[in-house]
Amino acid sequence: MSTGKAMDKPFVVRFKKPSLLSRIFLLDLLRGLAVTLREQFNPHTTVEYPRERMELKPRFRGVPRLRNHPEHGEDLCIGCNQCAMACPDNCITVVAEARPEGAKIKAKRAKVFVIDYERCCLCGLCVDPCPTEPITAIYMSHDFELAHYSRERFVTPAAELYEGHETVVYKK
Repeated sequence: MSTGKAMDKPFVVRFKKPSLLSRIFLLDLLRGLAVTLREQFNPHTTVEYPRERMELKPRFRGVPRLRNHPEHGEDLCIGCNQCAMACPDNCITVVAEARPEGAKIKAKRAKVFVIDYERCCLCGLCVDPCPTEPITAIYMSHDFELAHYSRERFVTPAAELYEGHETVVYKK
């Protein structure tokens, strides 16, 4: 039973066969070369990384790093292990200890704080549960160059998490 709609017939795509002159003189090739020549002299929009670097947006999420207290310079991390529990990749290891006498922050501190960047997916879920104030102890930095030749360099202890990763500057 046919309803008379266009759906009843199969849809066939037919291509126009190029004319003899078009095949002899390769007009399609010449049109493509004309586009290439026209675009060759326009300014380039490609950033030639690593010699040139793009300016990162303020909300760019690089690798997680630790920070010190802005007023007195002590490490902010209180070793609560909430960032490690929130991490979906289990790449954060935190071991807490008591702070020494006379410390300005009365809570515990992280004796061991290690992030395995080889496992980290840079999701930022470790930043949200951090209870430290006035700012979080862990944050997503603007570091993103993590290429190394050995796997051991991806496991980053607390001392390197405060300083950040070295950035190689290439000269022109």
